[in-house]
Amino acid sequence: MKQIKIINLCCMVLMLAAAPAAACEFTYRITNSLGSSREVSPDELIPLTAGEIYELELSYWEDHRSCPLGPEGTVLLLEGGRWITQRQTQPLVLQAPVSWPESSSRTKTGYASFIPQQQGTWTVEILRICSREGYSGSLHFHVTN
Repeated sequence: MKQIKIINLCCMVLMLAAAPAAACEFTYRITNSLGSSREVSPDELIPLTAGEIYELELSYWEDHRSCPLGPEGTVLLLEGGRWITQRQTQPLVLQAPVSWPESSSRTKTGYASFIPQQQGTWTVEILRICSREGYSGSLHFHVTN
C-alpha cells in the first residue's frame, strides 16, 4: 500500500512538471473622461455611458520567461470580430490602435481608448495565442444613455 502511494505521488509530480505554465495573468482598469478609474474583472458587468470616452488599461504578467509573442500580438475581439480602429458601425468605437508603451521584463501594459455608441451589452474578448498556453478572457460592457 505504501508503494502505491509513493508511485501515485511520483506520477503527480511528473504530471505537474510536464504541464505547461499559464502564459499570462491579466488585470484590467477602466478610466472615464472625468478621470475616475477602477479595476474591473471578467466576471462583472461593467457599466458605461454612451458618448463618453473611456480608456481601458490592459496589464499582463508573463508566468514564464522569453514569451515568443510580443504585447502587440494581443488580439481584441468585439462581439466575435476584430475590434477595428475608427469603425463607426461597431457599438464601441476604438479611437486608435492599442498602444503598449509601458513594459518591464515580464509585465506589459497597454491602453485602448474607446467611445460606446450603442446601448446594450457588448463583449470584448482578449486573446493571446502562443505556444505557452496563451490567454483568453472577456470583458462585458453594459452601455446606457
